Amino acid sequence: MVKQIMNRIEEKASVNFSLSFLIQLVSAIGLGVWAYSQLDGRISTVENATDTAVEDILRIEDSMSANQDKPISSDHIQNTKLYNLEQNVLQLRSQIKVLEERTYKHSLDHRNFAIDQEKD
Repeated sequence: MVKQIMNRIEEKASVNFSLSFLIQLVSAIGLGVWAYSQLDGRISTVENATDTAVEDILRIEDSMSANQDKPISSDHIQNTKLYNLEQNVLQLRSQIKVLEERTYKHSLDHRNFAIDQEKD
């Protein structure tokens, strides 16, 4: 059967397309190529961003491992000392308030005792 079809096709054979169909076909092929190139470009961008992020993460991990046993920076030490001093000041202030209240109560008791002694 294929031989029969091939025998019927001659050099003078032609295919008729309407111009509108040919324009639609070329447009569809062009649109497909453009869409593929856009998709390929976006995939390449995502791959590049992923590779860059992986490299950054590895660099940060290496930096953290290298800096783990290094001495603590002076700023951190200074901030820790300041925090401890602030806590000590707060504790001393609360103790001062307690002492002030006791002193005030004692002076009131002493004054009341003195007034009671005068009345007797």
